[in-house]
Amino acid sequence: MYGGKADNLILMRDAGIPVPEFVVVTDGKAPEISWELSSVRSSADVEDGATDSFAGQFDTYLGVAENELQEKIDMCMASASNEGAAEYLKQREIGKDVKMSVIVQKMIKADCSGVMFTSNPQGIMNECVITVGKGTGDNVVADKTDTTSYYYNNNDDLYYYEGIDDLLTSDQIHELVGIASKIEDILGDYLDIEFSVKDGKIYILQARKITTFANADPSRFLILDNSNIVESYPNLSLPLTCGFVGFVYSGVFEGLCRRIIGEGRYLDALKPVFGNMVGNVNGRMYYKISNWYTLIKFLPFRKKIIPVWQEMLGVKNKTYDEKQDMKVSFAQRLKIDKRIISAFKNSPREMEKLNEEFIRINDDFYKSYHDGMTNDELIAQYKIIEKRLLACWDITLINDLYTFVYTGLLKHRLKKKYDDADDKTNDFMSGITNIESLKPVRAMIDIAYSRKNLSEEEFGKRVDEYIRLYGDRNLEELKLESPTFRTDPELLIKKLDEYCEDEAKLEEIHKSIMKDGKRDLSGESRKIRKLAEKCYTGISNREISRLNRSRIYGMVREIVISLGKNYCREGLIETEKDVFYLTYEELFKMAKEPFDAKDRVAQRKSEYRMYKCLPAFSRIVFEKNEFSKHHVSVNSHRMRSADGMMQGVPCSSGISEGEALVVDDISMLENSKDKILVTKMTDPGWVFYLASAKGVISQKGSILSHTAIISREIGIPSIVGVANVMTKINTGDIVKMDGSSGRIEIVRRKE
Repeated sequence: MYGGKADNLILMRDAGIPVPEFVVVTDGKAPEISWELSSVRSSADVEDGATDSFAGQFDTYLGVAENELQEKIDMCMASASNEGAAEYLKQREIGKDVKMSVIVQKMIKADCSGVMFTSNPQGIMNECVITVGKGTGDNVVADKTDTTSYYYNNNDDLYYYEGIDDLLTSDQIHELVGIASKIEDILGDYLDIEFSVKDGKIYILQARKITTFANADPSRFLILDNSNIVESYPNLSLPLTCGFVGFVYSGVFEGLCRRIIGEGRYLDALKPVFGNMVGNVNGRMYYKISNWYTLIKFLPFRKKIIPVWQEMLGVKNKTYDEKQDMKVSFAQRLKIDKRIISAFKNSPREMEKLNEEFIRINDDFYKSYHDGMTNDELIAQYKIIEKRLLACWDITLINDLYTFVYTGLLKHRLKKKYDDADDKTNDFMSGITNIESLKPVRAMIDIAYSRKNLSEEEFGKRVDEYIRLYGDRNLEELKLESPTFRTDPELLIKKLDEYCEDEAKLEEIHKSIMKDGKRDLSGESRKIRKLAEKCYTGISNREISRLNRSRIYGMVREIVISLGKNYCREGLIETEKDVFYLTYEELFKMAKEPFDAKDRVAQRKSEYRMYKCLPAFSRIVFEKNEFSKHHVSVNSHRMRSADGMMQGVPCSSGISEGEALVVDDISMLENSKDKILVTKMTDPGWVFYLASAKGVISQKGSILSHTAIISREIGIPSIVGVANVMTKINTGDIVKMDGSSGRIEIVRRKE
């Protein structure tokens, strides 16, 4: 009615948004007011729309005294026909006369002012950007003052800032985000909001649409989510790992699609999807989960399977576009359903075949691999691994589905029989014997336990045999840059020494971990026994494939390290470890067409120093393609809740109380003995540290995560899926955890 700017102010004021007093002038006459100073702003009927902002085209005046008010209103009115506005109308093909109103608003002598975008205009839809500077808003817009930008992730309630001064408190950031959410309820999504802060109070000056998002289609957004994948790739992953992981996922999902869809136009249409199953942003790995949903929609009973899949992977945000992305004929649907059901039914047998094939591949590699191989020989070895494994590894995805479905069915059945269904499900999971992922820690503890009775020669043979079988299992083992017992045997000796420090504790762990025996299900119904057996089969095969996966990465790591040594000797990189800063494509190109990569590596190292300062957001939603941040300076915030109670998903029964160790970096695990470990996630290599810990609490995960499975077998309580636990518990706090209920209490804060 009065133009976009004034109309929006009226709507916000009437809804209780903290807007300074204002009057809308339509007749050009200055109103009678008693304010010391005013701001005079245009409100044309063409500006601040969904597609046309007219930003800066009409006049605005701040700090206007009462005796200047009429003059500034006249100038504002006249700006409706100025040269800039006329050119803008022409460029935007807006064929209408401009109707101008003027807003006279009480001037806020702000301590600081700024602009908030409810979605990052660069194309990050779940990130708010707040840019603020000292003084009034004209100083910020005209670059007359230094500004600080805050980047707030709506899913994680975490933010960081770029700039010299930290101008807003955590409470003010959260208040701004809360106000913005209310304004979006009034005006719609994707807003540009101007605000001021005076004596700690926030005032909203105006709000308009972000015109660059006028045609944004949420069903087409690219969603990156670190559910589950963060277990394998915690914290930062270097460029070579990111590229290799992307290639592997693409190849495995192509194999899966070929298995269940078959050759033809449907497979061709899905190539852009299975070619983009994972991504990396700011040096961290994510599932491109929107593409996962596209593929899962091809499954029969998908509406029932998707919630089970979400729960098993620990997906927190369960919203997704339910529309079918691709029309599939009835005949093709029947073929797909038949193939999936057949693959599902035969997955236990196919997993056995995969394990046998892996043993052959592994043996063949270590028979032919040796030091001093040429670049061509190393790449030939890699191609053999790639060809043989990508041809059959997709069955592990079918086995995951098999495991998820039967675990979900077992849990559903137990809910009908027991009140404490979660606890009972975890108890049933503990019945898996000889689980593959537990074998490395059992073997290590047995070596430590037997060490005092072994000669040096016998001890050396046991160590060599351990490295042959399990040398690739270690912390962050699926990152090519991570050291392992195979690449650095001293790590194994150090770990054995640690176990031997406390003989009584070692004997206790040895007795507990070496026990064998399956849970007695004779008292359960035939249906529960059958579901439990299938659940055991799926989990057991899943853990076998995970251990074999670490060995695959071990073979590739050997090849990459050897190439790094060659490239360093040839003067192409400074050190052999710089090879991990090359991309997947550069690694192979350098062998055929050598180039000096030293400057390129130095630039990437600089970028990764910046990435380390950024929070590890669990979900990032892009309008189109993903991209990484580029900042000159970053100051990370560590936010903490005053609430001492938390709730997560119970995964392993038992009550434990002790000192918390918040693991921001894997080097901190050296001090994990008898502590309650608090982490974003674990990976398979944590098994050695979990064995001597009192319990583990994880921000990510589900009842099928590695944390859950191993903690159950070792017999320590575990709780996963605890939102923002890394910001709520500090190292040294005394924590009590109940692995049966998922409840966590901070008993005493570290002084």
